[in-house]
Amino acid sequence: MRKNKLIIGLVAIVVITGLILIIKAVASRKAPGKSSAAAQALKGFKKATVKKAISKGKGGLTVRILNTKKIEIPMRVKAFKVVDAKSSVYAASTVGGRMQELLPGTYDIETDTVPQKIFKNIKVSEGKETVEDLGCVTGAIVIKAVNYKKAPAYYPLRILYGRTNEMITASMTNKTLDIIPGVYDIEIGTSPRQYKKDIKVEAGKETIADVGCLTGVLVVKTTDENKKDVRCSLRITKADTNEIVSSGTSNKPIELGKGAYNIDLLSSPRQNKKDVDINTGEETIIGFTVTAPAVPQRAPTAPRRSTAGPRPQPVKAPARVQQ
Repeated sequence: MRKNKLIIGLVAIVVITGLILIIKAVASRKAPGKSSAAAQALKGFKKATVKKAISKGKGGLTVRILNTKKIEIPMRVKAFKVVDAKSSVYAASTVGGRMQELLPGTYDIETDTVPQKIFKNIKVSEGKETVEDLGCVTGAIVIKAVNYKKAPAYYPLRILYGRTNEMITASMTNKTLDIIPGVYDIEIGTSPRQYKKDIKVEAGKETIADVGCLTGVLVVKTTDENKKDVRCSLRITKADTNEIVSSGTSNKPIELGKGAYNIDLLSSPRQNKKDVDINTGEETIIGFTVTAPAVPQRAPTAPRRSTAGPRPQPVKAPARVQQ
């Protein structure tokens, strides 16, 4: 009987212990849910409390601006308070996404885009934050180019208003430039300059203009009678107009656009070659034989004359006469 009672007691203890462990496990599973809910509530509370208070007698203006990747950016913004229908006066500078306190009134804002753009008649009320969501105010443009070796080429660019010679900004090929929507002409700084016209840029989109290979290479080789390289200055002009296109030195590659050129070698005496054809993606080599520059003869150096006087002779003591 005693053994039976002991066995029953042990079984009861095991059952009670198991129940306690199960209850603890269930409680621990529920705890994270409660804590996460509490954390979310605390986060919301912190957000609400962090919101910047507006000074008495003022309102707030926040300008939101996105780039072409739909990411909000801290672009510089200037605010001008409207005085009348024809004018406004500078009030403050800020950046996108940051609230700027302003006196109540109507404002024009200028965004630091390329070129700058003005948005008019934005109202700021006392004690309130005005959020002006401009969205994406620019597009992007990339002019892709390669050199005669089919590697990316970095030529200077001038961005012009369409059908004009008025420059907006400068850039480089194979670089992304954010610019406000419009139609533009591009001047590419090759020798001679080349143009890409009527490039349309749309807000929020990237426009890629692939101009490919624009140049070939000219190498002017100059050697003397002994086949040794001699470097000379040269000038390159267009064959049809005689317009100077480039200048440089021989024995170096010079990139040129497709066309016919005259080469003037500023040797002594001068030499030239006319109607040299350059094709895009190709290397053209022309050669000249020039007179090697004369090596100046050095005059023989005269022996160095000493400025010192004759060495003093030692004075002999008079001989002693013995008596």
